[in-house]
Amino acid sequence: MISFKILFLLIATSLSADKLVFLMTHFRHGARAPQKYYDEVNHLDYVLESWKNPGELTPIGQRMHYALGLHNREKYIEQLKFLSNQFDPHEILIYSTRLNRTLLSAACHLQGLYPPGTGGKITEAQKDNAVPQVKLSDDVKKILNELNLNSLPNGMSVAPIRMINDNDKKMIIYDIPDCLWKRDEMREINYKNSKELQNIVQSFSDKYSSTLNQMYGKENTYDIDFVDNFCDAFISAKTELLKMEKLSGTNINQTELLNTCFEFMKLNFRDWISGDEERTLPTLEVSKLMREFIHYMRQRINADINKENITAKLEDFSRPKMLMISAHDSTISMWEMFLIKVFFDNDKNKYTYPQFASQLTFEVFVNDSIQEKKLSDYKINCTLNNDLFLSKNVEEFINEVEKNLYDDDKIDEICKFKSKTDVYFILTIVFSVTTGLFLILTIIFIIKAFRKRDSDSIIKEGRLLNNSDSSFQ
Repeated sequence: MISFKILFLLIATSLSADKLVFLMTHFRHGARAPQKYYDEVNHLDYVLESWKNPGELTPIGQRMHYALGLHNREKYIEQLKFLSNQFDPHEILIYSTRLNRTLLSAACHLQGLYPPGTGGKITEAQKDNAVPQVKLSDDVKKILNELNLNSLPNGMSVAPIRMINDNDKKMIIYDIPDCLWKRDEMREINYKNSKELQNIVQSFSDKYSSTLNQMYGKENTYDIDFVDNFCDAFISAKTELLKMEKLSGTNINQTELLNTCFEFMKLNFRDWISGDEERTLPTLEVSKLMREFIHYMRQRINADINKENITAKLEDFSRPKMLMISAHDSTISMWEMFLIKVFFDNDKNKYTYPQFASQLTFEVFVNDSIQEKKLSDYKINCTLNNDLFLSKNVEEFINEVEKNLYDDDKIDEICKFKSKTDVYFILTIVFSVTTGLFLILTIIFIIKAFRKRDSDSIIKEGRLLNNSDSSFQ
């Protein structure tokens, strides 16, 4: 019988042969303020806590992503030696949705991935040149001297963050208002078909409405939108450890309420947004960005197969080793639900709600002892935080995923982008033709007016001439 020690060595040797080839991290922003006020005048949320900036990242949220960045640095830089110790713009492509909380989460994450001390440095001889064109005060000069040879205080590192939008041929449904109507339409249909979601909303109303009405001092309609806004505020307040004096003054068990709210949030994205069998919204959400992911993954795999030494080129960021996406619980949820549709026969129980600073990670690796590699030799592991979500052969993964993605025509059809474009095009033509006809008619009117004036002048001159001739007779 083989000893445990030998077995451990064999496993370790096998694992050591696995080489990471490509990486994508798709994370949710950190803790934030609630998105909506219950009392707009006094800026009070649904648990009657005051917030200055709804929806914005909080200091706790910043710290969450700094810690997540440190975690990723430890694994992918220090242990696996996959990324360089200092930021390299050709190694990482960083995308974020357009909202402040995702942009700032990415920035905080990068501070952990490339912490103070990894930033740029100058030489002693370069100090005199490392100044702007304005005249600096003595106080500013003192601060610069204290930097020593660091470009930024404490050797900070900075990195560019690109925004995801439809102009980049990518898509986040919440960033494209022209398609929000489709989300609302699907949610209405899905809510009617989800008994589980209806039951939790009704249960919330039955259990808490009377007590909450007393807290608010008025009656409310405890529908799905109310529960959504309330749970959003309650989870945010709990994360920030706010006192919630009004709510704490009631007999509501906050531990039970928190569990209810997390269960509601799970059903919110699993059933309300993604509830149809076709998984319309998840597929719509994933399609463009997934194609982007597959494109970059193929680039790195092909380079590895061909034993190509990738060198940095001017403004060429087409073959990053890592793709980073800073987004939302909605985006991670829809990636989960899409993969569940493709690989788990729509088994909704595979879904896990992504809380603040959750991370969906895709690692592509290969056994580096294989001499002549091919696509089928590469594996892909997808994890949500610490849990393995999916493990597949890359070739199988790509084939199955691409069969289920929407192409651009299908996206246009679902969101009615083309029909809107056609309407705009027709209106533009009508406007152009109308304007053209108006100009032509105006010119004709002016020409006729000038001709009439000239004709009147000739007639008048002829009359004067006749009168003049008659006076000499």
